[in-house]
Amino acid sequence: MAVHVSYSFRRAISLTAIAILGVACAACSGIGDPAGYSIVTQDAFDFKTCPEIVGTRSGMAAREKELTELIAKAESAPGGIIVSYTAYRSELTSVRAQKDASERAARMHNCDAPKKPDASKKP
Repeated sequence: MAVHVSYSFRRAISLTAIAILGVACAACSGIGDPAGYSIVTQDAFDFKTCPEIVGTRSGMAAREKELTELIAKAESAPGGIIVSYTAYRSELTSVRAQKDASERAARMHNCDAPKKPDASKKP
C-alpha cells in the first residue's frame, strides 16, 4: 500500500527544512570575537613587562592584518567562504582575542602612557 503525501505537505516540509538551514547558517555567522575569550586566558599578559606586551600586541596586529587579507582573498573565489571559515576564521578569532587581552594589559600597566618630561632637562 503506497502512502500518498499531498503536495502542500511536501512543500511545507521543504520550507521548514530551508528555514532551519537558514537559521543554522545565521547562527554561525553571528559568532563574533567574544567567542575568542573562551580561548585566550585573559590574565595571560598581566604579569609580563611592557616591552613583552607591546611586542606581542604588535605581532598580533600584524597577524590579524595578514589573516584578514587571506580571508578576503579566499572569499573572492567561488566557494571561498567555506575555505575562509574552515582555514582562517578560528585563528582570526583567537588572534583578535589575544590582541584585546594584550591591549587590556597595556592599559592596566600604562605601557602606552607618554613619558613625563624629565625635570632636569629644562631648556
